[in-house]
Amino acid sequence: MYFVMRTVIFIHGYNASPEINWYPEMRRELDKLRVPYRMPALPGGDNPKSREWLRIIDETVKSVKGDVVLVGHSLGTRAALLYLDQSKKPVKGVLLVAPFDNNIANAGRRGFGYSDFFEYPLNIGEIKKLSPKFVVMHSHDDQRIPFGQGKRIAKELGADFVAYDGKHHFARPESFADVFAQLKKFL
Repeated sequence: MYFVMRTVIFIHGYNASPEINWYPEMRRELDKLRVPYRMPALPGGDNPKSREWLRIIDETVKSVKGDVVLVGHSLGTRAALLYLDQSKKPVKGVLLVAPFDNNIANAGRRGFGYSDFFEYPLNIGEIKKLSPKFVVMHSHDDQRIPFGQGKRIAKELGADFVAYDGKHHFARPESFADVFAQLKKFL
């Protein structure tokens, strides 16, 4: 299998890390295929700060020579779009896994400590100009972020929308296969 060499930057979700969910399986597969990637561990645990995450994402993007593909999962989807909104740096693709929509009311969801990720609505029109391809994947039975949020952000972005059943929040190791299948569209 031949891939164009683009560096994939993974942005994990709330209270997550590169050591859980499907990230270990993804690392093994990308290493095997020699696809360059970065998986920064983003700080904050229960109370992450968007400025810290965006600084690390920016440093990670700047460390890459060549094209970048952003992959965000859960809160990482909002961080990826915030990064594009604020940095205005073009990327070759964006894959959003179980994403939030652009509603700032998400700041108060169930008492989670990530309100500063939703201080303002993103300028989706400008974000769309920064990547030639967006893909959104969401499962009907997502227990953390309602399926409708994925549909809405996909529509706003003009993204390819891939709907699933039985995948919940794509937080299990076996979700690797589904995420990788979509990621291959960018490589």
